[in-house]
Amino acid sequence: MTRNVLAAAIAIGAACFAVSCSSPAADSSAPAKAAPAAAQVTPATLEKGRGIYKAKCAACHGESGRGDGPAAGVMKPAPRDHTDRAYMSTLSDDDLAKVIQMGGAIKGKPLMPSSPDLRGADLAAIVAYTRSLSSAGPTTP
Repeated sequence: MTRNVLAAAIAIGAACFAVSCSSPAADSSAPAKAAPAAAQVTPATLEKGRGIYKAKCAACHGESGRGDGPAAGVMKPAPRDHTDRAYMSTLSDDDLAKVIQMGGAIKGKPLMPSSPDLRGADLAAIVAYTRSLSSAGPTTP
């Protein structure tokens, strides 16, 4: 039984890594800075961010962002609940961008992979969408 649980955990971890390493049309023309430019969030930006979130984040965080994705059950610590308004309101957009690009280890969540390929408009879109899951407006650092 333990061998089956270990095999399932490894398979899920590999699937999460593969999903996180896939690159949905990264904006390679933008400079490689962590913080997206503060801009007005439009429905198109949120839709773009939703698509990136679904491709890169939903396996662990779930499509609704509650930290209940298919791979979440075997992760210790559990994936962050992006609908937690109290926690999300403590993060600036720059903080979110850094965690997305550098991975969760910078916030004590070592299982979250980095996505250094996300920058520019793609990074701004996923930050805006992730922020929208909690309806918490951006804060200043």
